[in-house]
Amino acid sequence: MAGAQRLQDELSKKNSENDKLRQEMEYLKGSTNMSRSLEAKLQETESMLASTRDALDTATNRLKAMSEQKAQLHTLLNDRTFELKGAQSFLTTADASSGADVISMLQKLNAEVLQSAAYMAESMVDTFSFGSGGVKNENAYAAVTGLFGQSLAHYLATKKHKDDPLLIQITFQSCFVQFFEFVICSWTLASNDVNRMLASTHERMRCGEAQAISGRWRALTSAYAHNHEESQLIASVTPHLTGHFSDIMLAAGCSVEPEILRASVEKKLSDRIVLLFKLALQLNKIVMEEITSADLRTVTVPFETTYSAEQMEDAYVDGDPAADGVRVLCTTDLGLRRITRLATSGDKQWDDNLLLKPKVALKTVIDSMDG
Repeated sequence: MAGAQRLQDELSKKNSENDKLRQEMEYLKGSTNMSRSLEAKLQETESMLASTRDALDTATNRLKAMSEQKAQLHTLLNDRTFELKGAQSFLTTADASSGADVISMLQKLNAEVLQSAAYMAESMVDTFSFGSGGVKNENAYAAVTGLFGQSLAHYLATKKHKDDPLLIQITFQSCFVQFFEFVICSWTLASNDVNRMLASTHERMRCGEAQAISGRWRALTSAYAHNHEESQLIASVTPHLTGHFSDIMLAAGCSVEPEILRASVEKKLSDRIVLLFKLALQLNKIVMEEITSADLRTVTVPFETTYSAEQMEDAYVDGDPAADGVRVLCTTDLGLRRITRLATSGDKQWDDNLLLKPKVALKTVIDSMDG
């Protein structure tokens, strides 16, 4: 019995061990299946990740291509916009200022020139003594003859000025007029050679192109040709005017030394030149850059021209109008002309209007002066 019981216990123990082994085998089998399942899921996830990575690369490449295309389109748009602006600038006929604006400003400049010339003449005559009866300074006389003609130089040298400086004033006016006509219509004050070249080019263009083209070319060229500060320009032109005014005074018989005279003229002139020059530069900008539908030209009258009431005004008329055949002594006030290119062919190609008559001093003004 005891032996049988022991065998029974051992059998039970073996069965228990077998059950444990069976359970462990089942667990291991389940773990293996789970591992295989996880491995399969991992492979699936890696496959999906690879697909996603490929899709991301494709999307990135597409985005890069779209960005490059956008940049190209933006560059093209900027180019076309710039080209369009350039085309519109040549096709537009709208003016930033009007002829009436120019007339008003030119009349203001003429009035300031008259006041400045009167002030300069009176102050010079009050400051210095004058001789009369002939040429006292040959160089100054020759310079004045070249600028204003033989008649005006002769009258300056032979007339008395101490009690009546009108002839000196008139000559000063004409000197201002000549100079500011150049300023108003110049392309650049820095170089006469460049100025002549651009003026010649524009004249050929006016004769070969429509008004809108030549006018816009003028505006753009003038805008970029002027590259000096106003103060620099004033400093550069003051000695030029000072020299002319000194020559006028010497030709009129001023007895002071030229160096002393020049210093006095420059001091008095510097008080006036800034305002006058600013007005002239403003007119230059309007005439050369802001009006393209026509060409505006200042007008002067050459000395010794026969007087015509249709083309000019007598600045010093006293009583009856000037008789036929009277000669012009000099121009005292700038006039204004408007020239428009209507067509490049046909009978009516140009429209030419005198908007403001220039004013002149006639030789008859000498009759009222002392000999």
